[in-house]
Amino acid sequence: MEFVSGAFVADTGQYQDDAFGILFHRMPTAGLLVCEQSNRILAANSAFDQLFGWESQALQGLPDERFPLWCDAAERRRWLARYAAGQFPLTLDTSLRCRDGKTLACRLSIERVSLASQPHRLYLLQPLVHSTINDGPLQSRAAEPILPDQDSLALALDASQMGIWELDIRNGVLNASARSAALHGCSPNAWKGPLNIFMAVALKEDQRAMRRAFVAICRGRRRRHRLTYRISQPDGRLRWLEATARLDRDAEDQPLRLTGTLLDITARRRSEQALVESQQKFSELFQVAPEPYLLIYTDSGVIIELNRAFIRTFGYCQQDLIGTPMSNTSLIGSSKESQAVISELQAGKTVHLDEIEVRHIDGTLHICELSSALFTINRQHCTLVSLKDITARKAAESALRASENKFSRAFRASPDSISITEKRSGRHLDVNEGFTRLTGFTPVEAIGRTSAELELWAEPGERDAILAELKRCGRIRQRELRLRDKYDQIRIVLISVETLDINGTDCLLTTARDITEQKYIEERVRHLAYHDALTDLPNRLLLSDRLVQNIALYNRHRLKGALLFFDLDRFKQINDTLGHAFGDAVLCEVTRRMLSVVRKEDTVARLGGDEFVVLISGLEENEQPFAEQISQSAMKLLNVLAEPMDIDGHSLQLSTSVGIALIPDHGDNPETLLKRADIALYRVKESGRNGIAFFEEAMQTQAAERLAMEKELAQALQAGQMRIRYQPQFDVSRQRIIGVEAFLFWDHPDRGWLAPDTFEDALEQSDTLIETGHWLLEQSCQLLSRLLDAGLVEPVQFRVSVNVSARQFHHPDFSRHLHHALEIHGVPPRCLKLGIPESAVMQDMSGTLARMTELHQQGVLLSINNLGAGYSSLNYLKRLPVDVLKINQSFVQDCAASPHDAAVVRAIIGIAHSLDLEVVIEGIETREQLAVFDQLPCDYFQGPLFCPAVDAARLTHMLNVFRIAQQSPAAD
Repeated sequence: MEFVSGAFVADTGQYQDDAFGILFHRMPTAGLLVCEQSNRILAANSAFDQLFGWESQALQGLPDERFPLWCDAAERRRWLARYAAGQFPLTLDTSLRCRDGKTLACRLSIERVSLASQPHRLYLLQPLVHSTINDGPLQSRAAEPILPDQDSLALALDASQMGIWELDIRNGVLNASARSAALHGCSPNAWKGPLNIFMAVALKEDQRAMRRAFVAICRGRRRRHRLTYRISQPDGRLRWLEATARLDRDAEDQPLRLTGTLLDITARRRSEQALVESQQKFSELFQVAPEPYLLIYTDSGVIIELNRAFIRTFGYCQQDLIGTPMSNTSLIGSSKESQAVISELQAGKTVHLDEIEVRHIDGTLHICELSSALFTINRQHCTLVSLKDITARKAAESALRASENKFSRAFRASPDSISITEKRSGRHLDVNEGFTRLTGFTPVEAIGRTSAELELWAEPGERDAILAELKRCGRIRQRELRLRDKYDQIRIVLISVETLDINGTDCLLTTARDITEQKYIEERVRHLAYHDALTDLPNRLLLSDRLVQNIALYNRHRLKGALLFFDLDRFKQINDTLGHAFGDAVLCEVTRRMLSVVRKEDTVARLGGDEFVVLISGLEENEQPFAEQISQSAMKLLNVLAEPMDIDGHSLQLSTSVGIALIPDHGDNPETLLKRADIALYRVKESGRNGIAFFEEAMQTQAAERLAMEKELAQALQAGQMRIRYQPQFDVSRQRIIGVEAFLFWDHPDRGWLAPDTFEDALEQSDTLIETGHWLLEQSCQLLSRLLDAGLVEPVQFRVSVNVSARQFHHPDFSRHLHHALEIHGVPPRCLKLGIPESAVMQDMSGTLARMTELHQQGVLLSINNLGAGYSSLNYLKRLPVDVLKINQSFVQDCAASPHDAAVVRAIIGIAHSLDLEVVIEGIETREQLAVFDQLPCDYFQGPLFCPAVDAARLTHMLNVFRIAQQSPAAD
């Protein structure tokens, strides 16, 4: 086995409490230890002193070659040369000299051991005879070793608490000393017998480990080994034993015997466990200690650990300091002071400083009381440094000294309120300017009077409570209370109170900081957590809380309620065109109007954007049905929101869609009710907006389908699923095609060919609307360019009509994209006609007029779509730069059977012609419809009766046929 220990101390000759030191000092065999590096004697044990008459202290440091131990110097050089050549361990019989000059026949063994990572020579000497030899060579009887006196050996072994043993490897017989037998639970007598019987008391897993070790020892080349194992005692407890072994081989290099020692290390093991537990307890106490602590390695000053109080007090985290020498940090205030403190700590001194500046992570300096204590952790010298923050205490002491010195400059300049009062009477002895700023009372007004006389206490009994806490705790830190100032305003303050002795009078030093504004901010933050920042209405969180309370109330008292989900129609276009500030003003006006209509017990909430919710509470069934009551309330809100608004010079008229969920009919929790009201809201939007709808179960399925469609639309354009079809517009009187209208179709991978009316509402709400609209515009210009280049159409006589949604039309980049499409394809602006929806005009008349005027001046033709389907007035037409008026197909479908609809169409055509506008009748499906309109002065017709929407190839073919027909003589 190898002895590796750092415990041997060369300069003192002392051994620390480790295994090698104990064995060397207590073994009965004489031992001498020499350092190979210096070739000086390091130590001799007591057996050596007794055998040779030397004193070990006199030998320490003596060069080995000057020690007159060897009788034959040539023999010494010869054997040490073999040792230097690596032929160790060595054993020889020789004569050695005692201190009194006599010679002693000994068996000398020379071994190499490693101590503190340094090689050392270990001489082990055993006398061969009882008497000394005066002269002459060793007698032949010296070849027979004579063991030391058995009583002396037993006494030495008892002193060292070790047993010895010898195992004959050839027959497996073990000879064990009485101590070894006792350690194994046998009678305290020498024991001889089979090894497996002796080891039967060892734990099974340890027996297996020992068998593996035995095989390794016999197969290996190392002579010395150490292992530990456990035996079970009769009382059930475990005993830990440490065995050392030395292997001897015969002349044929076969394993012959093992000899060694046995030592009970149970106490040491328990001590080690106790040490681990102690370190764990130390770590726990270290972390929960209320005072800031840090732990450093004493010699290097490297920071090992910080406790939570340190992190909390000075702001550093573990990563900031751990692993860094204190000398490399700016923790201690000044560099000079830091060097002095760190030097003392690294010197292993116990340091105590009443005051030292410690730097917070933000750069501020805290006044601390520093003390240190030395520890050994895992054989490492460590220093525990306590940094008790006494900044506040020092400030109070400073204030006291200032008061005793007639209000020093620091006392007067403090931003906080500081006052000194007599503890018994409460009379003010002194106040600073901060007190005047806080309370409004000047020193002349306050000194000599109590806080009660100044009426500072906002709550009765406040001073008694402060005194009681002082008596209980000794001081007060950061107590929150309310004060009333000179002007009868309530102030919220944090006070700290210390007791002082001024000339034998018990006084109180009170520091107060005004946190009124801070508390207001905190309250505001709490308020904003439950309210909308713009309108101050309850937000989703507060609405959900009230819903939960109301639902429980309804269940107890059999009441009913309703959740009305409001959405301002096309509000996003208002934001996009007039800006968010204008949109915010509209939302505030909407809030004011809604609050003016609802009852006090109802709740108006804003969920975000243009979404509002009204919670109507506590209704009972009476002569009027419940749903009818809710419907009337919803219409009342709709009507008040529809009234014209004049905001920042813009005239605006809103329409609103409302979805309604009844409580408890449509749900018993906020999430379900909001979801179902939202579903009903979407039904209103699908039906043309500006109305109300109650939730129905069938809507749930439709909502799921709509959501799926919106998700699919997000990928449809990129996936190449969108298709464009063109429907010709005819001049019937001249029998020619004057243009086409572009329609967007969806070639859905699962649902097949979808017409525009099946997905246009979902597209209007999707994020891909603008991108899809630009693509439709660009493709239409590309087609027009190809037709012009092929000579199939005339630039002045043919135009492609592209419908633009209100949202796309009001988009900031719309004009730029339009000009880019026209320019890149070389299309004359007069060949392009944009279909503007009526809703775009009504939402923002001034903005729409400005953009339409700009486009019209650039040559782009404009038409108004769906006239008569919405809520516009024909009076607007005279203000708009419109070229074409399209009559909605809803009039076309019923005009054959309804004289009223025919009269309306006739009137619209008349007004359009009076304004020099062309009229297009769309959606002609039957000859009966055509017969009605053929009686009217219509300009152009469009619909399935003439031609369905066709793809670009089919359109090209049709135009080519028309061109050939017109060029033929028959055409004339």
